[in-house]
Amino acid sequence: MSKLDLTRRQFMGVFGATAAIAGLAACGGNTASDTTAEGDEGAADAALAGSISCSGATSFQPLVEKAADAFMEANGDVSIAISAGGSGQGLSQVAEGSVQIGRSDVFAEEKLEADQLENLVDNQVCIVGMGPIVNANVDVDDITTDQLKGIFLGQITDWSEVGGTAGAIQVIQREAGSGTRATFENAVLAGETAPDSFRPVAEVDSSGTVVEQVAATEGSISYVAFNYMENDGIKALSVDGIDPTQENVENGDFLIWAYEHMYTRSDEDEATAPVTKAFIEFMLSEDFAATVVEEGFIPMGDMKVQKDAEGNVTPVA
Repeated sequence: MSKLDLTRRQFMGVFGATAAIAGLAACGGNTASDTTAEGDEGAADAALAGSISCSGATSFQPLVEKAADAFMEANGDVSIAISAGGSGQGLSQVAEGSVQIGRSDVFAEEKLEADQLENLVDNQVCIVGMGPIVNANVDVDDITTDQLKGIFLGQITDWSEVGGTAGAIQVIQREAGSGTRATFENAVLAGETAPDSFRPVAEVDSSGTVVEQVAATEGSISYVAFNYMENDGIKALSVDGIDPTQENVENGDFLIWAYEHMYTRSDEDEATAPVTKAFIEFMLSEDFAATVVEEGFIPMGDMKVQKDAEGNVTPVA
């Protein structure tokens, strides 16, 4: 029996118990026939049904897909469509109302205009650590933040400059609009931008493609979320001597991390709003927390530090 199967059954049990309690509370004092009729009506009202769409960041798309599978199994009349596109697309689509949930690695304030933020609700569902990866044949295991900065600004171009065997550094970048890219650049470049003359060997549209390109390209470097680091042909680097682990993110030692946001609208259509709300509550539930960790993410309650939209990091009160 898998942990995911257990999670689904636990959720169904909780859902069924809640519905039963609500039915009992509503029907006290009635006759047996009235109780049965009203109980049936209450159960029908409590049952979730409807279709919602969720687009955006690819960094935690696999996690959301697992949650959607479990949630739909527990709620047979619910359909959740998951698509990619990156944080920018997810935010734009939820802002315009074409999807019910927009996934993002960054705060909406970093991507949208002020008028687009109206009625958006920020649901932070977990934390993701991110870090540099290189082709498995690169003989460098640790890199400083300043060296990373130099590489992604085009100032450091050979592995011999950072302690490795001589050879050209091949930078593989995420596309503009990527939340993973924004998180990495905020932490590493600190507001600086690469000159127009700097040309990465590729700009790709998803974390999965980054892994494929780095594994296939000698001398390459890029960055991904922790959950993409365990793949053949690549290896993760420590930064400033700090390993990219969940524990090091939780205590604030590893600095490249972000909240995983699932933005919704406060004015969502009443036909879909209950499904959207219940799905996000399931993502945040204790029943799903074990899957969050298994997939390489950090539950919200485990963090000892917090970050605001301006990037300021402070201890959790």
